[in-house]
Amino acid sequence: MTEKIPSERLRDANAEVASAFRAMRQAIEKAGPLDYATREYIMLATFAAAGYEESFRIHVRRAVERGLPIAAVRQAVLVPFGATTAMLPIVNALQWIDEAYDAHRPVMETVRSRDGTSIGYSRTGDGPLLLLVHGSTSERSRWAPVLPRLQRSRTTLAMDRRGRGASGDAAEYRMEEEFADVAALLDSLSSPADVVAHSYGAICALEATLRTRNVRRLVLYEPPIGAKATAAEDAAAFNAVVDEIERCIERGERAAGLETFFNKVLRMPEAEIVRARGLPSWPARLVLAHTLPRELRATRAYRFDAGRFREHRIPTLIVLGGDSPQRYKDTTALLRESLPGSKVAVLAGQGHGGIDGAPELFAATVMDFLERN
Repeated sequence: MTEKIPSERLRDANAEVASAFRAMRQAIEKAGPLDYATREYIMLATFAAAGYEESFRIHVRRAVERGLPIAAVRQAVLVPFGATTAMLPIVNALQWIDEAYDAHRPVMETVRSRDGTSIGYSRTGDGPLLLLVHGSTSERSRWAPVLPRLQRSRTTLAMDRRGRGASGDAAEYRMEEEFADVAALLDSLSSPADVVAHSYGAICALEATLRTRNVRRLVLYEPPIGAKATAAEDAAAFNAVVDEIERCIERGERAAGLETFFNKVLRMPEAEIVRARGLPSWPARLVLAHTLPRELRATRAYRFDAGRFREHRIPTLIVLGGDSPQRYKDTTALLRESLPGSKVAVLAGQGHGGIDGAPELFAATVMDFLERN
């Protein structure tokens, strides 16, 4: 029997008081500019200094599941150590951190792709196989907001695309090798897998369906496929933006490069960019910023040929953010028409970053499709 957390005990004792407590917590969350990660670090530091083991363990498990980096969690609990005499509680808290992260450490596996590049992926959960393919400027940890829900009923395989994390890279970059990477991983599995892919990774996953028979169902979240011919003026403007991003990275201004990408390529609202900077995945995005120019150029050169997918028979869901720019709506319409039997789901109030903005909605959308098809 799973032990109840304090808020659940309060609810059982008095539902009205529990509701008021929950409302107070929500009001505090909205009372200022602190993002989720910062608020969680403060909670962890407070519980550590006070020696509240049960509360600390609950919140450190939450930190693991939400993808907060262990180095930041350790630093948070060390802060009160410098301002108080609470040595024993802090040392105990450091031990609890290690225990929580060790308990959630995924099993890592690798597979050799067509060109010999090693592709790494994590394996968590239990149930039918589900492969996750991330987009640009990220790696497998970008699925942290939705992973707890997905792995509850699926053996979840989160790959690191080439050039990041546990995966190797090649001296020369070719987008087609990314298609082969996804296919190689799928072919190494004992049975067909469902595939959920985002952005650039969604192009890779879609193309992989032409290279393997091991895809059971497919979920594509806003692949950056051009649905209409690009005017010469627009192409020149895009190339100028990519050059600008590359110059930022060469100067060591990785954050500026990422923000240029979010603003001028993805057309993300300023509030969404601010939110992205506060997410646990931001440090990983900074590390991987140098992979962005090559992927942007590859995306621009990619040409979707509907005729190649005429025999597509894999149950497919195309996910679109309700607030996404028109080009993603055009792409969704193109894929809906080109992939026989495909369906569309719209994430209301979201754009390209719905995995972070509405993780519960995204996970529920994916699981509903997988369970119904």
